[in-house]
Parts: sequence; C-alpha cells; structure tokens
Amino acid sequence: MNDSRASSRLPVAWRAAVQVAPGRIVPAKVINFSASGIQMQCAVMLREKQSYQMMMEVPSQRDASNRTRVVFTASCVYTILSGSEYRSGMKAQDYPPEHRELLQSWGG
Repeated sequence: MNDSRASSRLPVAWRAAVQVAPGRIVPAKVINFSASGIQMQCAVMLREKQSYQMMMEVPSQRDASNRTRVVFTASCVYTILSGSEYRSGMKAQDYPPEHRELLQSWGG
C-alpha cells in the first residue's frame, strides 16, 4: 500500500488534552504523528475547521519515562466516529520552537 501523504505518519500512543470550550478540557490520545499534524482519539466530537488549544505528552527517544508537555494550537481537518470515541485529524499551527528538536526526533 502506498501512502501519498506529504508527511508520513508514525503510530504513537501519547496522552493529550484538548480545550473544547473555555474552562472545559477533555483527555485525548494521539495515535498518529507527522510533521504536518496528528490523528487523535477523544470522547468529544470536534468541529471541522475550528482551532483548538491542545497539549500532548511527547516522550524522549532516549528515555520514554522522560515526557515533555507540548502546548500548541491545531485546527480540525476531519472528525469521524470510531467505536465509542471520535478520531480527529488535526493540523498543527504553532508548535513552540523550544520543542522543535524533540518533535523532529519523532519525524515532526
């Protein structure tokens, strides 16, 4: 199977959180990571074309117990129901420059 994406996906299992409304943050799980964005699962349906404040815990390549909380903004490209949760494709808009090296080590 050939993946025609501009950036290849890396399957991961990272904890995350999404601010769906002011004062309302829901847990999520990043299941795919790439240079252009992420695919994640959460219990709430996100709206396409809307931007969300997010956080994901990215482990170090050398020591998986060493995790960095990366806070960024992402816009929802799509949301589909998958079992009892929603899968959303998110296009990252502003990864902090101080985390660039860590994200690049994962292909981002």
